[in-house]
Amino acid sequence: MDKLDKIFLKIQWPKKRKFQLVGMGLNAVDWICSLPHYPHHNSKVEIEGLHKVGGGQVATASALCARYGMKVRYIGRVGDDEIGEFSLNSLGQESMDISCVHVVPGAISQFAIILVDRPSGERTILWDRDPKLIYQEGELKREWIVEGQLLHLDGHDQQAAIQAAKWAKEAGMRVSLDIDKVQPGVEELLRLTDFLMPTESFVQSFSGEKDWKKGLKIVAKLRSLLVGVTRGKHGAAVLWEGQIFEVPGIQVIALDTTGAGDIFHGALLYGILQGQNLGHCLRLANVAAALSCTRIGARGGIPQLEKVLEMV
Repeated sequence: MDKLDKIFLKIQWPKKRKFQLVGMGLNAVDWICSLPHYPHHNSKVEIEGLHKVGGGQVATASALCARYGMKVRYIGRVGDDEIGEFSLNSLGQESMDISCVHVVPGAISQFAIILVDRPSGERTILWDRDPKLIYQEGELKREWIVEGQLLHLDGHDQQAAIQAAKWAKEAGMRVSLDIDKVQPGVEELLRLTDFLMPTESFVQSFSGEKDWKKGLKIVAKLRSLLVGVTRGKHGAAVLWEGQIFEVPGIQVIALDTTGAGDIFHGALLYGILQGQNLGHCLRLANVAAALSCTRIGARGGIPQLEKVLEMV
């Protein structure tokens, strides 16, 4: 048996909470353009396929947990435009509470144009987020957060994420973070996080180390309960008791890698909330992320739980 299969986090979850997972962070509408090859400068490329789908880091992870049978609340913001209407309708199709998703008058909803290189499935994301969607002081409410056992964040709206994490910790909740961007003051958010699985590029940028293994040990000094790194097609790794354990990725013929990291985090949290051992949780996340790459879109790529469990 792998050593990771013997590790159980043994978490005492708060009792009598309405939700197992509360997600607060990005939702978006993605226009996914499938191309025969990545465009060169001063060239024209015919689009092979165009898809309009729902995405966003926390929205996608939350939707996965809801589809897998968990009680979920998603907290976010949209503008009062056509994009926001589409996003709300998309979120409303998921079996999760969206009563704390609010429409911001005069704001443009977050959207992305995603260029997918069809031969490899790799994508380039062009995105925009209206500053009006950022929570101002007093707009985020404590009661929205503390009705759950676990809070999942992405840190893009950093001050709101820090405030939410503080409320969550005060209420006995655990905090998870899917982060890919280093901003001034991010250390405060990292110290409030229990489950920290940033991208390899975040680890390198935050630590100043090109070697992600050295960088991970620097990140781990912030003392999260679980510290690791996501590495795309190479899988993931965690640092446990001073030793780095790598869990290889699952090889698939990729159609679109959009949202794979979001789905990794959702599946990882599902496994943790189910009380599974660490090895099982990481394999579950790797399989779910890999299978998502065989379909178009972030939430459109969420695989069925039964198919994931067959491959774990």
